[in-house]
Amino acid sequence: MKKTTGVVLAAIILLVSAIFFTWQNEKEVTAFTYRGILFEGFNPEKHKPTPELARGVEMEQVMITPVEMKTLMGIVDLLEKENLLYLMEIPGRFVLVNCPYSFADKPQMTVYIDREKINTDYSVADDWQNKLSKFTPSLAFSDGQVHLQGVPQLPNLLRIIIHEVGHLIEYKVLGFSWQGEFIGNDLNRDFVGISWDEENNWRDREKILLRLETIREYEELVEFLTWFAGNSSFFSVYSSTGMTEDFAESFVFYYLKTHFDYALQFFYGGELRLADLTVPTRGREKKIGFIAGVMQDPGLIDLIKKGR
Repeated sequence: MKKTTGVVLAAIILLVSAIFFTWQNEKEVTAFTYRGILFEGFNPEKHKPTPELARGVEMEQVMITPVEMKTLMGIVDLLEKENLLYLMEIPGRFVLVNCPYSFADKPQMTVYIDREKINTDYSVADDWQNKLSKFTPSLAFSDGQVHLQGVPQLPNLLRIIIHEVGHLIEYKVLGFSWQGEFIGNDLNRDFVGISWDEENNWRDREKILLRLETIREYEELVEFLTWFAGNSSFFSVYSSTGMTEDFAESFVFYYLKTHFDYALQFFYGGELRLADLTVPTRGREKKIGFIAGVMQDPGLIDLIKKGR
């Protein structure tokens, strides 16, 4: 009888423990730490993002849901698997906000993530295609004629996080002004000189956005993307919107290329037209080499942490 009672009691304890564990993991939280990386929900009493960078932030408390926690932990695991966890150690914290965009608060060394972007179904290729469609308003991308596909398929949240960390590197290491004005030095001039023309007020040498604005037919887009794949120094059309975005996008594709062997395929009318829109052209190779040189400095991460 005592033995039976003991078994029942043990079963009850296990059941209660399981229920408590499930309850704990189904709760919304204000913050959590995973593998040493701190994620916080925005709190207007605690978080004071730099005003010039945070005009779109809704000043309301954000609670992190279990689904968001799981998704963010998945990104951490993905980076750790590739020995890239150090990238997430560069910001002091990641803060989830209700905001139309994610951004790096460079003066505060904090990354603010638009919580709508915490979605693993939306891929790097989806984001590339979405931005391409915005720069070619004459084309109806919704008809399915044009399709981009990443190999392997990677979540855009991964790109967002690496992109925003790239902005912190661009600010802390390359000495870019966070207020938008380009202040040249020996290091950052080596990078911006690849794609930007100093003698023409630092304009994009390739005139990417002007080229896209003139496109009216799909065949013109195919012609542009064929040229882009084989000749451009940019990794995305979005890169051409400014020097800092160029660096952040190059930073992303440096890691996607070197650690994930990433390729961005272009399909037109259901047929594969280009196996990779981001093949290593001369300009892209220069950018990858530049970023490799910066990031392979053994004391870089510790230096950034001390300066936070």
